Amino acid sequence: MPLAFPAFLGRFGALTGIQALAIPAIMAGNDVLVIAPAASGKTEAAMAPLCQRMTGERTIEPGVGILYVVPTKALANDIESRIRGPVTSMGMTSQVRTGDHPRPVGTHRTDVLITTPESLDSLLCRVPAAFNNLSALLVDEAHLVDSTARGDQLRILIRRITMKKSARRPQLIAMSATVGDPEALGSRLFGEPPVIVKDDGVRHMDTTFEPDLAAALAAMRAEGLTKAIIFCNTRRRTEEAAAEAAKSGPWPAERVMAHHASLPAREREEVESAFRYWEAGLLVSTSTMELGVDIGDVDAVILADPPDSVASLYQRVGRGCRRRRGMRAIFVAPDPASRAAFERLMTEVREHRMPTGPYRPDLSVVVQQTFSLLFENRRGLKRGTIRKILSVLADGSTVDIIIDHLRSEGFLEEGAAEVLRASARLMDMGESGRIHSNIADTKSVRVFDSATGRTVGLVSRGSAAGASVTIGGRSWTVTDSSGRGVSVRASRADATESTARFGGSGDGGAFTRYLPEELRGLN
Repeated sequence: MPLAFPAFLGRFGALTGIQALAIPAIMAGNDVLVIAPAASGKTEAAMAPLCQRMTGERTIEPGVGILYVVPTKALANDIESRIRGPVTSMGMTSQVRTGDHPRPVGTHRTDVLITTPESLDSLLCRVPAAFNNLSALLVDEAHLVDSTARGDQLRILIRRITMKKSARRPQLIAMSATVGDPEALGSRLFGEPPVIVKDDGVRHMDTTFEPDLAAALAAMRAEGLTKAIIFCNTRRRTEEAAAEAAKSGPWPAERVMAHHASLPAREREEVESAFRYWEAGLLVSTSTMELGVDIGDVDAVILADPPDSVASLYQRVGRGCRRRRGMRAIFVAPDPASRAAFERLMTEVREHRMPTGPYRPDLSVVVQQTFSLLFENRRGLKRGTIRKILSVLADGSTVDIIIDHLRSEGFLEEGAAEVLRASARLMDMGESGRIHSNIADTKSVRVFDSATGRTVGLVSRGSAAGASVTIGGRSWTVTDSSGRGVSVRASRADATESTARFGGSGDGGAFTRYLPEELRGLN
């Protein structure tokens, strides 16, 4: 790799284990699933050979060369900042395209486009020709969307790209932390088994228990550790933990920050940037920072709640101690149930067990992708074509039942030769961007600082005037919640218990409500 090696790998002393395994397989042109722990160099293992291969076929025609799909906006921003230098040094361009950064695509050449499944859905509907000459499609942190509505949506988006008769078939690459059944993950995502390259090297994990967050922070200080990320399972718990850490010290309040999906994009990005360069500080986060985001050299990770899986535990603990041989984790276990949950997870870690569960397609994706397909194809599609594209999620008769129900509800129209078209109602939904995200969430409203008009976050409607809330690690008092948003003013109160309610995910995709009633119970 005469161009890509010095660009992506020249600053390192040697290849990591997964890089030595993955680079030859990707350079050979195979579809590849790369399995390795956090901080093992998977990004370079994939991007170096993909960029090298593209140098021989690069064009200046408008469109995308390498499509890089990630689960979160934070990871999209981080990946672009990490690859921008190497990509630029090779004479190529990179760009992020998400809901936070709705930049145009397809009007110019973009060698590497980093996006989320939802933004890819929107782009595929509006500028499908931008993906006609893809060299490669790369999915990062694939295990986090597998067996979810978002994962099923991504499966269909990949099928739509690879099944386009007017387009070349891109090389398909996925990267994942260790999973119980990598063959099944790869086959679900790509439609057929990819080459699997795997590095089972596990970094040592040094763990201790503390009864509460204050004790965990004291233990950190006793060890001379100054920088940590604290993971919580909910947005409300995140705000409460941030307020508690700021109040208890010894870190000054301005060195304690919160990060979750209900904060404005600009504030999230400022938090990520500041924390990356701090030598001392605390970042309290939900799973938004669980992924492969580079947050700098972190001394320790505190888990304020037990994660829901051993994979999530690895991801969270792997965010810290990236420059050390091992990982330092402090588990907060205020009661026997919490301690038992952590101990079960650690037993799986010690035994190198990655549990697997049964896979069941999310039928809400049949609805969402039917809407997306018809919005893209304004002239209509035959039923048989839709059945074929969605066949990995449901058999033909189930797809027909859903289509007939959507027709009866006024979303679809059917003409001669079983050609289906979007109704005016569905086209209005598509034009307003309401058909691309299948993430289930309760209705959220914006929170405004009454003094400046600045948006400080999102909460579920229902916060009463006079209530104290904590958003972004700061205390606020609700002044009005009668309109379309919630108005607040800064407060000096120590609001360690926030009354703010943040929207939570449901069990199925957001489009479950459009399924026939007899199928909703199966979702």
